[in-house]
Amino acid sequence: MSYTAIVRTQGDPLNVRSSPNGQVVDTVANGAKVMVTGDPVAGGGKNWVQISPNRWVAFDFLSRETPADNNNDNSVSIKGPKVVATQTNETIGGGLKVYRTQLIDGTGKVVNTVRCVSGRVGKQTPSDIEGSQTPIPFGVYTFDRPGSVEKAGGEFGGVWSPVTPTFKTGRSGMGVHYDPSAFKNNSQTGTSGCFATPTIEEREVMTNFIRTYKPTHLIIQKN
Repeated sequence: MSYTAIVRTQGDPLNVRSSPNGQVVDTVANGAKVMVTGDPVAGGGKNWVQISPNRWVAFDFLSRETPADNNNDNSVSIKGPKVVATQTNETIGGGLKVYRTQLIDGTGKVVNTVRCVSGRVGKQTPSDIEGSQTPIPFGVYTFDRPGSVEKAGGEFGGVWSPVTPTFKTGRSGMGVHYDPSAFKNNSQTGTSGCFATPTIEEREVMTNFIRTYKPTHLIIQKN
């Protein structure tokens, strides 16, 4: 399986090696696009992927290219700051699918990336049925009050930013919050259908982004 990925470091170039955890033979700049040509291979305590013959890079410093990174999807037509979340096959908390969530400013720059989860463990297929406790449906949502993060206790983990779908669905009452149950590994692990960060640290990153950049849209998409 081949796909395009983007180098995501803190600004430093990413080392390119001759083999998994092998000799450094080159570097790739932060933000550059590379073509990944296979599944990750373990080596030296890290996972590595091949980007061309005898050229390997650390998988942790790559993010798969999404419609938010190029002009291949209608989501790009949404200008201004936004949150773009891509469902992955990675799981946490006993079965919650991780959504790689990019926080994008008004110029299209990815300010930060956090993990998010949605729905309960064992109910990880998005649905339009109210009360299903499944993940938030794929599609485009608008933030009801851009820049607003309300205080909310209980399963909302202290924060709440409501969103409204731009498409027809039986679901309602959806929003972005923090999930204190994400790592409890029981039947109540996950959200009842909203979209949530799984750790306090990621909650703070999301909260600061919403308050600072005032995103107008939340885009949820498949990998």
